[in-house]
Amino acid sequence: MNKVLRIGILAPPSISLVNGGVRTQVSQTAEALQRLGHKIVWIQSNEALPSIDLLHVFVASSEHWGFMRQLNSSPQLSGKDRTPIVLSPVFFAPKHIQTTKFKLYAESVVGKVFKGISSEYGIKKQICQLADVILPNTRAELDQINRLFDIPIDRMHVVPNGVETRFLQAESDEFEQRYGLKDFVLFVGQASSTRKNILRLLEIAPSLDAPLVVIGDLGKDAYSQKCLESIKEHNIVHLPALEHHSSLLASAYAAAKVFVLPSLFETPGIAAMEAALSGCSIVITKNGGTKEYFKDMASYINPINTGELRASINELLGTDVAQLEARNAKLKKHITSHYSWDTVGSMTLAAYESLIR
Repeated sequence: MNKVLRIGILAPPSISLVNGGVRTQVSQTAEALQRLGHKIVWIQSNEALPSIDLLHVFVASSEHWGFMRQLNSSPQLSGKDRTPIVLSPVFFAPKHIQTTKFKLYAESVVGKVFKGISSEYGIKKQICQLADVILPNTRAELDQINRLFDIPIDRMHVVPNGVETRFLQAESDEFEQRYGLKDFVLFVGQASSTRKNILRLLEIAPSLDAPLVVIGDLGKDAYSQKCLESIKEHNIVHLPALEHHSSLLASAYAAAKVFVLPSLFETPGIAAMEAALSGCSIVITKNGGTKEYFKDMASYINPINTGELRASINELLGTDVAQLEARNAKLKKHITSHYSWDTVGSMTLAAYESLIR
C-alpha cells in the first residue's frame, strides 16, 4: 500500500497502570506500523474522534463500551464513508462455552424488558459486533468469538502476539552478579492477578530442584497478601515489576533455566516468548492457545494440578543440558521466524488493507 495511513489506536486507560502484555502488544504494534511508514494517532475516549483512516481498538473491554456505542451513533461511523473499526479483542473464556452462551441468550431476553443490563460477556459481544474486522491472537480465540458471539469467521483474521528479537542477545551477567543466582526457576508477570495463578507456584517452591525467582508487583488485596506470606515463608526471591526495556529483565531471563507461566489461560504470554528467546526452557499452561505458539517445544500443564506443575518443572531442571539446548534452539528459531513484531505489523497492515482498498 502506497498511501500513508492515519491509524487511530484506542487502548484501555488501565494499561498505563499495569506493565503487562497488553501494554507491550499495543506499543510494539504501533511501533511496527510506524516502521512500515504509517502514522499513529493516539485516541482518547473523552475527546472527539480526529480525522483518521481507521480505528484500531485494543481489548474488548468495558472501558471502551460507552465510547464505542457513542461512535456507532455518530455520522463519522455511519453511512458509506464511515471510519472502519478493527478490534484486537484479547479475549479467552475459561468457562464452558455452552453455559456462557446460554447466559448471553438469557441476558438478551431480559434486556428487552430491562434496558441497559449487560454482563461482562454481553459487553464484549457488543464491542465485537461493532467491529468491521477482528484480530484474535490465536485460532482458539477466533473459535470462541465465533461460537460465543456469533461473529462470522470471514470477519476475523488471526494476528499473533509478537516478541522483540533483542532478547536473543540477552546475557546473564547482570542478574548473576546482583543476586548470585543461576539456572533457577523464573516467573515474570502481573503477580497480583489471580489468572496468573502464582500462588500454586509459590506453594511448591520448597519441592523444586532449584530456587524460584518471581518478578512482578503484588498489591494490598487478599490474594496478594497470601502470595507475600508464601514468599516470606519459603524465602523466595521476589522483585517488583521491571520496565519492559530493563536490561535486568533480559538478564533474568538469560540467567534462568526454566521459565514458568502457570496461568489459568494465556493468549499466549509474551513473557514466555521473551524467555524462550533468552534461552529458557518453558513450562506453560495448556489453556488459551499456547500450543499454537510453542508447538512441541514447551512443557504444558493443567494449571490447577499442582503435582503436574511440580513434576514438569523438576523434569526440565533434571534434563540433560545438551538435550535442552537443542530443543531451546529449535524454539528460538520458530519464534523468531513467526512472531517478530515486524511480522505482526505486516499481518496487521494486511488486515487493514482488506477494509480500505
